[in-house]
Amino acid sequence: MSLNAIRRHTFATSRKHEPKGQRLLVLAAALVLVSFCFKAVIQGDGIGYYSYLPSVVADRSIDLAPTFDEFLAAGVPAQSSNLQMRLPNGLTADYKQVGSALMALPFYLATEALLDLTPAREDPALDPAYQFAYTAAGLAYVLLALVLLYRFARRLWSRWSSALAIAAAVFGTPLLAYLFFEPSYSHVFSVAAITIFALALYLTGPDRRWWQWLVLGLVGGIMTITHVQEILFMALVPAEMLWTIVTKKWSTRYLPGYALLALGFAIGVAPQVILDQVLFNRWLPPPAPNIGFDFLHPHLADMLFSTHHGWLSWTPLVAIAFLGFPLLVRRLGWFAVALIAIGAGELWLNASLTDWWGGLGFGSRRLTDQTLLLVLGYAALFDWLRRRAPQLVIGLVGAGVAWTLVLLAQYYYIIRADIGPSWHDFLAGQFRALPYVPRLFIQGTIIRDVAQGDFVAGLLTALLLAMLLWVVLMLGRRIPIRKVPEPALIKAR
Repeated sequence: MSLNAIRRHTFATSRKHEPKGQRLLVLAAALVLVSFCFKAVIQGDGIGYYSYLPSVVADRSIDLAPTFDEFLAAGVPAQSSNLQMRLPNGLTADYKQVGSALMALPFYLATEALLDLTPAREDPALDPAYQFAYTAAGLAYVLLALVLLYRFARRLWSRWSSALAIAAAVFGTPLLAYLFFEPSYSHVFSVAAITIFALALYLTGPDRRWWQWLVLGLVGGIMTITHVQEILFMALVPAEMLWTIVTKKWSTRYLPGYALLALGFAIGVAPQVILDQVLFNRWLPPPAPNIGFDFLHPHLADMLFSTHHGWLSWTPLVAIAFLGFPLLVRRLGWFAVALIAIGAGELWLNASLTDWWGGLGFGSRRLTDQTLLLVLGYAALFDWLRRRAPQLVIGLVGAGVAWTLVLLAQYYYIIRADIGPSWHDFLAGQFRALPYVPRLFIQGTIIRDVAQGDFVAGLLTALLLAMLLWVVLMLGRRIPIRKVPEPALIKAR
């Protein structure tokens, strides 16, 4: 088959829309899942990411101390020392970056406008409506990114392979915990920004229009200030440039585009730069006082295999995605190589941290950033196995998801501490955790409201989430993905 025939076939296949009934079934399943599992509360590290909104937007102050004190006084689970670091200028330090709050700002402002229509004056920090707005924003962004990623994967592989790849990456990795049970952390915002940035860069190509260069830089800037390590994904820009040079496609006409991208990036990171100047009197984000680096002696083995949140020991399904990398490189060429190199760099970076395990959290939470790479790796491998051993694929995904669900129960109800248990206790804990698995499905804000007799709040939240899911699904289906990615390193088949 010729290359043009492959392109026509891929495009025609991707234009086939799922039946309306299937879309409604997906929407209903998603609504049931979030009703039982989505915990729309701010706690832990999420306080640091969220508190910019009530402090700056509602109180018109850069001093975060009053907001932090509210959370501490209310007994919200958090590491109190992180919320009580006074600076020489009299302000309180916040070492969490502002990108998540910036992305959630439209949701927070819309909630504020609606609540202003009511006679009661709600607390801008602790009121459930504001906390729902922030966590729902993260849910909306990451679901939009996953819809776009699914559509992108479908242009390359089958619907079956793409759907299973998304399922494996969401339910078989640490992302599951931060999508449903800890949505106030920055991870869902980072995953969304990374996915949107990377797909936009690849699909628009180096011949993108001037406004696409500018928007790409803006998204890259916001991505970087969700968590500082996301700046590694900006390496996709020089990787693309290197590819154009190697293939002799580079031209000086791209120079204005790079300038626009730099301008957009500067605009995107400006809020963080301003905050760092006001709080810390420095241009770059300061490291947290209890975290350091040792790049010459990274804890790579621990990062992968330790019972203290090792990436592969906690979520072994991740290793299956690695097997698809050769197929992925063959299909996406420079883009896949760059993503794999960035993933290796991020692994090294996080393994070099003094708290390489990521503190109290589920699994290697900082490596949720690799969701894009994992989905593509899964999809490439699953598509190769589709005609050879489809039952094996379903079995692997099912086993990986089951392991992660049980481990979530073990983490929340047995381990419950920032420790690395012995391998015996870790494996035995999986059996001990089985009776606790059903408890994972009574954590959601909606089911809790209903159980406590607050049917009005539960119904209202369910309606809002249903509307949100519907809008995200429709928007994700309508955002144009017209360019069929060029099969960079494959032979005509």
